[in-house]
Amino acid sequence: MRMKIGEWPFTLLLSATVFASTVSVMTFEEDGDATRDTDRETLLRLDAELAHSQIVDRDPTFVSRVALDNFRVLTPGGMFENKDQVIAGLQAWDARVVTLSGTEVLFHGDVAIVMGRMDIDGTLRPVGRWGPLKYMSTWVKEEGDWRLLSRSLTPCIDKLIEVGRC
Repeated sequence: MRMKIGEWPFTLLLSATVFASTVSVMTFEEDGDATRDTDRETLLRLDAELAHSQIVDRDPTFVSRVALDNFRVLTPGGMFENKDQVIAGLQAWDARVVTLSGTEVLFHGDVAIVMGRMDIDGTLRPVGRWGPLKYMSTWVKEEGDWRLLSRSLTPCIDKLIEVGRC
């Protein structure tokens, strides 16, 4: 299709406007990249420290500090637990190592979701040994600090483990 002589200035103006708004959005996003990188590193560290302090150390100090009062966990057995129940259950762990892998961090404003795979070398009374778990933690940034709102832990089924999907 050929453009008429009277149409090209409008097309050029439209193209320039789209290009300018794209460049300004890119610049805005680039300015936030350093903050997001710092937040991502912080959240990965917090999530790893949370897993280790709860499962290996069985120490309630860290989860007491970072978890919000209305914190909830969806346990691998399908129960919901509040902050007090989670802290009370820490002593049921007997584990030497917890490993997080395949971790991703997603952001939406001051909310972040950290998710990945968790492997535990140890047991939980009365369940016994867990296979690999998929986990998801929801963090909220309040007054510059990341606080834990929720966490879910889902056991991987054998078939998905066999085909490399968990």
